Amino acid sequence: MKTKIFYLFILLLSGIFPLCAQVDYARSVVKVLASKAYAGRGYVFDGDRKAAAFIAAEYQKNGLLPLGTNYYQPFSMPANVFPKDVKIVVDGRKLKLGEQALIEAASPSVNGKFMLTEITVPTDPVALDQLIHNPLFKDKFLVVDERAALATMKADQFRMTLLRLASGGYYKGILVQTDQKLLWRGAINQLNRPIVYVKNNSVIPLEGKVIQLKVHAVFQENYLTNNVCGMIKGTSESDSLIVITAHYDHVGAIGKRVVFTGANDNASGTALLLYLTTHYRQYPPKYNTVFLAFSGEESGLLGSTFFADNPLIDLRKIKFLLNFDMAGTGDDGIQVVNGTIFKDQFEQLVAINKEKKYLPEVKVRGPMNRSDHYPFYAKGVPSFFIYTLGGIAAYHDIYDRYETLPFTRFNEYVRLMIDFIKTI
Repeated sequence: MKTKIFYLFILLLSGIFPLCAQVDYARSVVKVLASKAYAGRGYVFDGDRKAAAFIAAEYQKNGLLPLGTNYYQPFSMPANVFPKDVKIVVDGRKLKLGEQALIEAASPSVNGKFMLTEITVPTDPVALDQLIHNPLFKDKFLVVDERAALATMKADQFRMTLLRLASGGYYKGILVQTDQKLLWRGAINQLNRPIVYVKNNSVIPLEGKVIQLKVHAVFQENYLTNNVCGMIKGTSESDSLIVITAHYDHVGAIGKRVVFTGANDNASGTALLLYLTTHYRQYPPKYNTVFLAFSGEESGLLGSTFFADNPLIDLRKIKFLLNFDMAGTGDDGIQVVNGTIFKDQFEQLVAINKEKKYLPEVKVRGPMNRSDHYPFYAKGVPSFFIYTLGGIAAYHDIYDRYETLPFTRFNEYVRLMIDFIKTI
């Protein structure tokens, strides 16, 4: 017994013992942020504001100095939201939202019954314009076969064609039959016509049948949301900064029943950020360490862009920035964006992992602009964007839930990051 107590005492002094609680803390954070009460941390039912308040409370608990007012950096953004349940009925069959059908996030309000008519999507812009202005489609709902369309055009072109169709015309809207996952995204605009996605195995064929829709959309031109910003003072006299970032927002909810809880994306990354605040409270870092939890990422990196353009710190003093997005798996290791740019730091990260055997692999990737590191990187800030690999495939759908998030390598991932930060 004495030997065991002595061993635990040594672990406590070395800073290893508290790490055993990493995943438990992370689970507790994700359980809160990914609960339905937080409405997918979007811009309806105060989901983002509840999340921001939770994060600010954790900052205060862990002794962070506030940047901004009470840790908040407010900014406004446009957001299209659906505060009421959406009803989609095709050929008399009510479809399950998120499983069998989904409304495009930028859709406007619509209420009524409409005849369905199948069309072939033209690739020629002139033919597309003629289709849009064809009076034969007056008051109809156009049916588009995505599989057939993708045989003649690329996915990006098809997406742009759908948005062009939704910009106007004599018809009432567009129904897309799809084999793809039903993914939801944040919308900062509102279309003139609704777009409805229906899984191919739900109802086919559709020519001459009827769609019934009940959609209540609200476009908020200047929705006020917040970045949550704090700092832990370092032990050195240096004014250099280490910056830890993660976005806390997700894509919200459709009414009260359909919630995109975003456990992995990105309650998990937020949990990693918050765990590091608890760690550095006990073991103060060498350099001043800034923690930035961003809103508006899913709508186009809006929070991080606002901060980078209106910084509460001197960006020139940032030694390195680590952005965590989707930290809840790790079966196959991690992917490091910008690893080909900041080669010395990447090689150091790989060397630590090889020595300690934390993760199966540390993979490298070049620059990309799809997460919150990018507005800083574009201003010359050295940065990595890191996400875990393997495990569940849930992403921007109703299946990214706390109950199924495995946290496979969370402990090891955190230890690797702590060890790496010591070398910066």
